Amino acid sequence: MQPSLPYRSILLTGAGGFVGQYLVPALRSRMSGDATLHFIARKGSAAVDLLDPVGVHDLIERVRPDLIIHLAAQSSVGQSAGKAADTWRVNVGGTINLAQAVATVSPACVFAFASSSEVYGAAFNHGTVTENTVPLPMSPYARSKRAAEEALSDILGEDNRLILFRPANHSGAGQDTRFVLPAFAQQIADIEAGTIPPVIRVGSLTAERDFLDVQDVVDAYLRVLAAPVTARRQVFNIASGKPVPIGCLLDILLTLSSHRVAVEQDPARMRESEVPKTLIESNAIRDRVAWAPQTTLEQTIADVLTHCRTQQHKK
Repeated sequence: MQPSLPYRSILLTGAGGFVGQYLVPALRSRMSGDATLHFIARKGSAAVDLLDPVGVHDLIERVRPDLIIHLAAQSSVGQSAGKAADTWRVNVGGTINLAQAVATVSPACVFAFASSSEVYGAAFNHGTVTENTVPLPMSPYARSKRAAEEALSDILGEDNRLILFRPANHSGAGQDTRFVLPAFAQQIADIEAGTIPPVIRVGSLTAERDFLDVQDVVDAYLRVLAAPVTARRQVFNIASGKPVPIGCLLDILLTLSSHRVAVEQDPARMRESEVPKTLIESNAIRDRVAWAPQTTLEQTIADVLTHCRTQQHKK
């Protein structure tokens, strides 16, 4: 049995997103009976735009959270390249508004920010990264996440406690097809349904990345949040430490398919990654709360494919 969270008023942003749909029930299962969970920008709850500083301030003043979990973001690296201004506006502007309101109204609030291992960027090319590695972000998404980290450090009050989570790639049922695993899985499901020819067109499959199941990432968040917070600023990498080639994901999917599927490389997609391999050490969270991923990569891939098949059958 996991320990309950020692907070009475919890505010969650991004509750309607991919990670949020897993975090909400997990949060509720670990909250004490007299605790209240509030949301920002979730249908049927507090419809507050994070880009509205007055609305954000009024909400913080009303709910007086002692814990904020900030998930809301434009989360696609690929999409950020074409919409850099929107990515910065949401990921940095929204975070600044939230931090400013918290510093003013809830000076004892613990602020947990879902950043990303993407902030390390070019540092991956120099070996294994740790929480002490200097980030060298390489995309608008990664730079916006890094800037949000720094904004929180600067704006939050002296008595606020900041927890920065930097998870590796994570996937699971319900993730949209902007991301590599569901993008492959949806094509498999479409082929099986006969809606597209039995061919998957791909770019380079050689880049090696660390993949986690979303439920393991949620478990990591909650284990840390249930533990006492002492330092003003804490950083936790969340990773398996075992990167795999992108092609490995496709290979596993192909073995799960009921159809023979051809794989063709598309010259238009053949851009070699500037980061061939990501090696991430996550000793801080393992030492702090004895966390380790429990879900195999094969199970995560099977879950994603099952979800894509179900969605295809509903069409």
